[in-house]
Amino acid sequence: MVQQIKTALVVFSSLALLACGGGGSSSGSSNTGGSTAVPMAIGVPEALTVVTGAPLNFTGQASSTAGVITNMYWQVENLTLSANPLASVSNADCKSMQKSSTGTEASCVLQVSPPALLTADYTYKLTLNAVDVKGNTIKASTTLLVKQEASTTANPVAKVGSSLTASTGDKVTLTCSGSGGTPAATGEPYSYQWVVSDAVGTTINLATTDTATTTFTAPIVAVASALKFQCRVTDDKQKVGTATQTVTVTPVVKPTVVPISYSGGVVSAGATITLDGSKSVKYDANGKVDTSTPIFYLWKQKSGPAVEIFNSASSVASTALPKFINSRTAFVFTLNASNSSISPGGFSLDPITQMDVVFYVDPLPPISLVSYTPTQVVASGGVVTLKVDAPSNTGSNIVYYSWSQVAGPTVFIAGGTTGNAGFVAPTVSSDTVLIFRASGSYQPITVANPATASIDVIVLVQAAPK
Repeated sequence: MVQQIKTALVVFSSLALLACGGGGSSSGSSNTGGSTAVPMAIGVPEALTVVTGAPLNFTGQASSTAGVITNMYWQVENLTLSANPLASVSNADCKSMQKSSTGTEASCVLQVSPPALLTADYTYKLTLNAVDVKGNTIKASTTLLVKQEASTTANPVAKVGSSLTASTGDKVTLTCSGSGGTPAATGEPYSYQWVVSDAVGTTINLATTDTATTTFTAPIVAVASALKFQCRVTDDKQKVGTATQTVTVTPVVKPTVVPISYSGGVVSAGATITLDGSKSVKYDANGKVDTSTPIFYLWKQKSGPAVEIFNSASSVASTALPKFINSRTAFVFTLNASNSSISPGGFSLDPITQMDVVFYVDPLPPISLVSYTPTQVVASGGVVTLKVDAPSNTGSNIVYYSWSQVAGPTVFIAGGTTGNAGFVAPTVSSDTVLIFRASGSYQPITVANPATASIDVIVLVQAAPK
């Protein structure tokens, strides 16, 4: 049993000692015909924090100079949103009440047990009320904080970032972490879920809801508003811990620019892409969209192989992505927006707000060459056509070709850099095999840029008649 109460309240004492009020706050009323004196005094235990689920006793005492204490009772209130109720509450009606010989002093013991399941730290308010024979009343309150580790179910503990302050249009990051419980042995140890628990009448769009970290854009508000976001951490046994992060959003005090872009996504190598920030908006000091003054822009590349950005100082810019890459590559561009002009180095007299735009570039499909006449038989001196083609999976991309002779008497290849080449068969005294190799690439084939695909064509030249 745990009992927290000042020594002066443990035993019946003089009215002067009891009037000190114990560990909680007290209030009272007097019906003595205009007298300002409060004839009653009350005392409750100090605020208590526990980390176990053991039963608890709270002893409260009251006295009156006006007469006998006729009634005492406890009230229990949950101060934590969605907190589970106490597991048990006994003697809240103070049917078991002890009085002094005169009846002007009385005590009542409230017996409670913390809940078995706690998904967060829970706080309860315990208020003792007392009434005397003259109808005078008085009450005092104390608090009970039950830490989540008191849970017998070993739920995980969620911990969120500190409270934040942001202005309309700011990008806000929410963070959460889990501990305790029974995390999964492999993979992600906990699963996360973010819930907007209080949007104060605004619309909130979280970037993600199932990750430990998420972001949102601070909404338009007319007055400072406290938004509340609850993080739920679930362990491998499907036990849940919660915590709430508060973000206070203040209204804009000067025109505020919010960069917006719908560009980005997966594109093909060599594509010319548009960087579109034309949907960006500016809010005035009242949170209304301001179209009367311009927004200044600057597009800059943040990551990926360097490319040139055209019209980088306008809301809509463009760039050509490289054609030759070996694997999927991310190109990140940053849209900078401000009330004042932005220098190429990224400086402005007014605050600059930013938004990242990501393009993922996939390499071109591999080239596969096909010859419609892989083997030919011709007579000495005959004209031979060498034809090669690439399949349709190359789409509209240009394929460059190069022909070379691998075996046989050397001949001159006409059209050796096209898909249709040819030569005149040499005059041979015996049947002779000539082998030619066609090579293909998305770029002109040189020593520095070798082909990526090849195929051989065999030509049998028959001996000339004798």
